[in-house]
Amino acid sequence: MQGPFEAKPYAGKTAFEQWAEYEGVPMIRDFIVPDLNVIAVEPWDRLGASGCWVVLGAPQDQLSMAAYVCEIGPGRSTKPQRHLFEDLIFVLSGSGATAVWTEGEKPLSFEWRRGSLFSPPLNSWHQHFNGSGTEPVRYVALTNAPAIFNMFHSYDFIMNNPHRFSDRFDHEPEYFSGKGKAHPGDVWESNFIPDIVDLPFYEFSTKGPAMKHVEIELSSNTLSGHISQSPVGVYKKAHRHGPGAYIITLKGRGYSLMWPEGQDWERFDWGPWSMMSPPNRWFHQHFNLGREPIRQLAL
Repeated sequence: MQGPFEAKPYAGKTAFEQWAEYEGVPMIRDFIVPDLNVIAVEPWDRLGASGCWVVLGAPQDQLSMAAYVCEIGPGRSTKPQRHLFEDLIFVLSGSGATAVWTEGEKPLSFEWRRGSLFSPPLNSWHQHFNGSGTEPVRYVALTNAPAIFNMFHSYDFIMNNPHRFSDRFDHEPEYFSGKGKAHPGDVWESNFIPDIVDLPFYEFSTKGPAMKHVEIELSSNTLSGHISQSPVGVYKKAHRHGPGAYIITLKGRGYSLMWPEGQDWERFDWGPWSMMSPPNRWFHQHFNLGREPIRQLAL
């Protein structure tokens, strides 16, 4: 069976870029987005909501990760979805609920609000509901859809695959209870975090004086995240890594210096609800300019 989208070879665009264009919503490509709450969104038929793709980093980076913003209108819900890419979802505003199920099983539901972090298990059916009749819900999701589409080039395989990953999700009644477990390496493992403010933090002085952080594992994913907290008057030591880390500032203001090896640095200012992504192998360090600790979520 052929899906409605087919990637074309020699088109000058990757399979993911062609699919994102086919989806018909705008795409922001930059190093930083100043405020996720105010970027423009447009109707997104597949989701039954409104949205916008956000692709950050240097243009020459090989694209394996991307983000998108989704806004659900008052009293509305998304269409049911199932796919072979992972989504890490962080709620920016509003409150609501999500139902998750696999074929032949009764849906499991859980409620979320601003500050919640969760991930529908891989290839499970899921649907998001806005709990308010007067205010929209907005969330941002980090996804490995670029890597999956660029690997398989098949819409039908990715979006209509019946395989059930029961090793990740087998309809355990307490799956979305919000409970978690601490592991060595400052790791917090959970399937649903009702409010990331409540997470335990661990000393992380290797990145700077009085730094704290916690590593996050969700829904047995390959994708993970972490939250870092930096005190007033402190900067995080310069470091570098591969592409794909999207950093959301939850609290505080400051700036980051980023530069490729042997070249001049560039400065990027950020504040609450901004999102940035250091390009592949660029050095970067973050400076707190405010009067309170900064807290940043990296997905």
